[in-house]
Amino acid sequence: MPRVVAVGFNKCGTRSLAHLFARAGHPAVHQKLPPGLLSRFWTTRKIGRLMRLNVEAGRAVLDGLEDYVFYGDLIDSSAQGSFDANCLFPRILADYPDTILLLNWRDREDWIRSRLQHGHGEFAARELRLRGFASLEELAEAWRRDWDQHLAAVRRFMLTRPEQLIEFHLDRDRIEDLVERLPAYGLKAEHFSDIGRSRGRRLPSALARFKRWWSRHRPRSSR
Repeated sequence: MPRVVAVGFNKCGTRSLAHLFARAGHPAVHQKLPPGLLSRFWTTRKIGRLMRLNVEAGRAVLDGLEDYVFYGDLIDSSAQGSFDANCLFPRILADYPDTILLLNWRDREDWIRSRLQHGHGEFAARELRLRGFASLEELAEAWRRDWDQHLAAVRRFMLTRPEQLIEFHLDRDRIEDLVERLPAYGLKAEHFSDIGRSRGRRLPSALARFKRWWSRHRPRSSR
């Protein structure tokens, strides 16, 4: 069965899509490898970083990750650097020619607002420092360029193999249509929900303060 790789950005339904495939019985990986044996605990777990290291070493891009059917949220953002492995889609198709690319997207400005709020601002603050911008406005503008260039690059590259590209707009498209595009996977529309959604959700003030504090002070793995 061909792999399905979500090559949209994080904060575009990647967790919900991983859940959709997992509920259908398919091995699905989202952002990090799941905790496993002790020997794995001390190794790199972020799939975006593993993909980058594989390419740098001349290995197949999914070497060590080949047992999964669905892959999503390929960003590797840490105190040491930021890299989004969704840009490796040409290499994915070179190494695994039957792969289906799922271009998951949403309204661009909603995506930017979601990214700015992610982790109570911790994600944006880290990206701001890593990219050397002076303001969140500069960061948001860079994200707009990243968004426009990436979506255009994926669509241009896939012009010669349109049957292997599926676009899914998180807010506009029906999940039933996505399920119909992938009949061999046994997906069920009722297994899809906006798991990571925080829009409109209000937490008790004490819990909200704790979550903000924890997002900035919790220990973060560099793996």
